[in-house]
Amino acid sequence: MNTRHPFRGRVEVAEYHDTGIQDYQGHPLIECLPPILEDEEAIRMIKNIRKFNPDERLLSPSKRRHCIERLRSFVVPLSYHIDLQQDISELIRQGYVSRNLRTNDDIRRMRNVMMGFKNEAIANLEKKRFFVPAATSSGIAVIGISGAGKTTGINRVLNLYPQIIIHPEYEEKQLVWVKVDCPVTGTVKQLCLGLIKEMGDLFGEVHYENYARYRTDELIVLLASLAMRYHLGVLVIDEIQYLNEARSGGAALMLNFFNTLINTIGVPVVLIGTPKAKDIFAKEFRNTKRVTNQGSIYWDRLQMDSTDWTIFLSQLWKHQWTQIEVELTEEFNRIMYEESQGIPDVAVKIYIESQKKAIEEGEKLTPSIISSVAQKQFKILQPALNALRSGKKRELVKFLDIFLSDSPKRVISLSDKKEFEKQFSMDLDTLLSEQEEENDLDEIVTWLMDAGITEDVARKVAEKSKCEDKDKWRAASFQEAILPTKNEQNDKVNAVRPQKREKKQVRQVGLVSVLNKHKKKKATSTSYDILKEAGYIQDPFNFLKLE
Repeated sequence: MNTRHPFRGRVEVAEYHDTGIQDYQGHPLIECLPPILEDEEAIRMIKNIRKFNPDERLLSPSKRRHCIERLRSFVVPLSYHIDLQQDISELIRQGYVSRNLRTNDDIRRMRNVMMGFKNEAIANLEKKRFFVPAATSSGIAVIGISGAGKTTGINRVLNLYPQIIIHPEYEEKQLVWVKVDCPVTGTVKQLCLGLIKEMGDLFGEVHYENYARYRTDELIVLLASLAMRYHLGVLVIDEIQYLNEARSGGAALMLNFFNTLINTIGVPVVLIGTPKAKDIFAKEFRNTKRVTNQGSIYWDRLQMDSTDWTIFLSQLWKHQWTQIEVELTEEFNRIMYEESQGIPDVAVKIYIESQKKAIEEGEKLTPSIISSVAQKQFKILQPALNALRSGKKRELVKFLDIFLSDSPKRVISLSDKKEFEKQFSMDLDTLLSEQEEENDLDEIVTWLMDAGITEDVARKVAEKSKCEDKDKWRAASFQEAILPTKNEQNDKVNAVRPQKREKKQVRQVGLVSVLNKHKKKKATSTSYDILKEAGYIQDPFNFLKLE
């Protein structure tokens, strides 16, 4: 078997185990996978927390700085991780249900898929005449802010599985998962080439350079054949927001591509991106339902009063290399959240640098040190963090990587609504709807101002053009904003046009009069001679000043 060692995963030889689930019995591609994990087991395997050794506080300051750097790989399993682990577990196994190595179903399905690329009509006839199992795969989208831990989380979950499993009994190689970053160029072609290169690096049987000049449709066929040949379990595409609509040919083309992978080839797909990626899905709802038919995971920043934030910070706080240990107080909790705004990556980095600063200034961590480090060493992040602190959508939309625009209605319980109505005698749903409309208005006003329109004009036209469809609202507002310029141009044109019409009308009346006069006199001259005599037809030699 000519299999190279994967860059991120591991290679194992298949050992088959009973899953305890009837649907999976007799499926080698499923029975060779690790056992299905309960939440407690998943938490233990996903976490990446090295037990803190208090003796390291006796090391020199320089050595302790190196120890502190250990926290950069710090991972505490939170509710997001558990949801993601469960979804990946279901995706992989369900996707393999229609691809059984012990039957001919897999071969028939592979042939039918490839025939579908060449002649869809014949492929459909084969489906009717022969039993060709339908794809059982699906997809999910993981949308979350930058720094929330999406990529780290998916890597920890994928590492629960070997990347490649060898099946000597069947002389097959199983590629359980592949993860690639979406190319910055944002084209489907480059994405296909990236996937082909990854498989070539893993198995050494495909040379990426040979396909660089292939068309996109040809690459999709090649990718389909490789996915089925190596029994790909799940495809993970990170940084999906790079799928630039203009370069890729539109949202429909992108989502059709993912739909082909899921419904035609039968490979589950996980799409990971920042809130910018939400626009890709919103523009083609019909295909979005297929691509994300197992649901979506919204990986937002942690809330200060949430269990996840409490678990995260308490576990992080145990790792102190300052010689004076301090307890996690309410003040520390507040300052850490204020400076990080609940973004785990930012919180970890602030904690790392604050400890280094504390070692230099008395070996004791204080709230003032944390605040000083956050404001000075992370100054570049302050505009985005200030937007989160403000809570104003007008500011948040400027930083789409950190803004997850979920409706507040989703996180307010029925009891909250009743309590609000009792205290303030107001309908909370109505208030929230009005707030959302106001936020939408502010967003469009900001967008118009970025286009060079003054705030007064932007707000006036936005209010005038208001409609339910935000895209239409935005377009109508822009048209309304530039309408005065168009009207001024039209007024200038109209000021000239009446003169032209009047002159043309006079000339037409004169022409009719000449012809009627010629008719009444029953003149022998031809119409051509009369029109020429009246000046309606010019002598070309005189007109061109030729002799």
